[in-house]
Amino acid sequence: MSSAMDQLLTCWVREEVLGEFDRHWLELLARLDPRASPAVLLAGALARAAIDQGHLCLELDRLASRALPTPEEAEPFIFPAAQELRAELSLSPLVACPDQGEQPADLNSITPLVLEGNRLYLRRYQQYEAELATAILKRAVAKGPGLGPAQLAASLNILAAAAALTLDPEQQRAITAALVHRLSVISGGPGTGKTTIIFFILALSRLLAADGRQPPSRILLLAPTGKAAARLGEAVREKVRRLQTTISADSPWAGIITDLPQGAMTIHRALGYQAETPTIFRHRADNPLAADLVVVDEASMVDIALMNKLFAAVPAKARLILLGDKDQLASVEAGSILGDICTAAADGEGSNELAAGVINLSQGFRFDPQRGIGALTRAINAGDSAEALRILEQDRTGEVAMVDPINLEHDREFQALLLTGFTPCLTATSPDEALARLNDFRLLCSHRRGRNGMESLNLFCRRLLAAKGLLHPTSEWYRGRPIMITANDYSLNLFNGDLGVIWESPEDDHQLRAFFSVGGTIRRFLPSRLPRLETAFAMTVHKSQGSEFEQVAVVLPRESSPLLTRELLYTAISRARRRARIFGPQAVIATAIGRKVERASGLAARL
Repeated sequence: MSSAMDQLLTCWVREEVLGEFDRHWLELLARLDPRASPAVLLAGALARAAIDQGHLCLELDRLASRALPTPEEAEPFIFPAAQELRAELSLSPLVACPDQGEQPADLNSITPLVLEGNRLYLRRYQQYEAELATAILKRAVAKGPGLGPAQLAASLNILAAAAALTLDPEQQRAITAALVHRLSVISGGPGTGKTTIIFFILALSRLLAADGRQPPSRILLLAPTGKAAARLGEAVREKVRRLQTTISADSPWAGIITDLPQGAMTIHRALGYQAETPTIFRHRADNPLAADLVVVDEASMVDIALMNKLFAAVPAKARLILLGDKDQLASVEAGSILGDICTAAADGEGSNELAAGVINLSQGFRFDPQRGIGALTRAINAGDSAEALRILEQDRTGEVAMVDPINLEHDREFQALLLTGFTPCLTATSPDEALARLNDFRLLCSHRRGRNGMESLNLFCRRLLAAKGLLHPTSEWYRGRPIMITANDYSLNLFNGDLGVIWESPEDDHQLRAFFSVGGTIRRFLPSRLPRLETAFAMTVHKSQGSEFEQVAVVLPRESSPLLTRELLYTAISRARRRARIFGPQAVIATAIGRKVERASGLAARL
């Protein structure tokens, strides 16, 4: 490799265009093909780096206009136009070209890259995308046996009447689609009734199996994280508890509701995670899940690799239901699967069968869409920064507000909000009460590090609350410390994202223990036994997905950042049940609303 290339790579790694691993990847490509041009090698390195940024591929038509850093006293490197670069890549022995009749699966392992149109993939991710698209379309065209719309509508009306619930047309369509199609996708924001829809799907599935004199449906409730799985299970349990007080004991629905599954698990656990082979699960195409109905909540958080393995493991005759919010932040890993499916169904060019099974819920029941949180999230999703700022400045409901602080550590309004928000939890009289008040308030941050990042704000909260006598942090473990698990521990049944609190345990001579709500039951643990964790007065918006808090304060940096996007702001605001405060400059908020996440992917086009 030439010294000029080495200087360029050093510059790109320093400027975080590439990671250190990408440098080694490029060097591997160069060894595999010593005659490869700089454009081919650098495109291959950028395709690998794109995966870390959530993309499935590198779009060649964006390279020529991309501003890339240049080493001092060196000529800038400029990629050729997309058509020229595509021709160069297609001639490289490093690249497979299915468009020209080459099948990547038939090529030997020396072909690490795949070119399709203007999209350059790592071989593995091209296979993930192609296999998932095939699986989605195959499942979308299949329908369940003997479930006529009239029969479903009649049963649905009877159950709704017995439960004293009114379903709007969108909810009815979603429930019917989920029970008619082998694949259904239901997308909606907070308060659009997704939990109610899940309950009706489960109950009707049980009823229809009983009417057909079939064994009870084998149902799996899944979510991508332990926290999301716990919330799903608790939501179903709460719905069952409420309806058991509404439906008479002699109703035919009483037994069905009592028999509904009320526990959920992570996708990894359901598929059979194996520590010795972490990318190969026990359940797959040749050993499918024992299920007739699989419901996946928070599907927007599922990446391409995991979704691919899930589709492979769900039996062909089972129904698969994906629920989520297409407008939320996508998965941390590569892909925006839920968004791609909804895009393909909505653009009029996708499969008609796919579109029939995709339902977007627009009717919210929690917030008034004309004011407060409802109006703000609507404006953010529409990309209307002027309207969003107007709502933040003029809202009369008290639900949303904007503050442009000079310095958070000297901002009395911010400090008063922290004290008001955290005091109910910290002054609780029991660990159960502390846990119950833990979700009253949360600080949400766009970044982990930096002056207004999650780590700095956690330290600031600890100092402020200690100064007011609400905390006594004399060691790592102190009464009132809110904690969030950051690594799964299946032996303890604690998972990434689970929130708990450190408190004295009456059962253990008032020694400090970590308390969590696990499956609706309060459990306590020795702090030393816990998996990896962090303090959680403040948390990143990404980590808040799947959570709800009575009130949130969203703290933004003073300067704009690529991490600040429309989806991030929408996700942050929609975590609040009652009130949301944004601490940040108007210009930063406006820029974020105007910046939409666009992940490079060919999935929507394949569908």
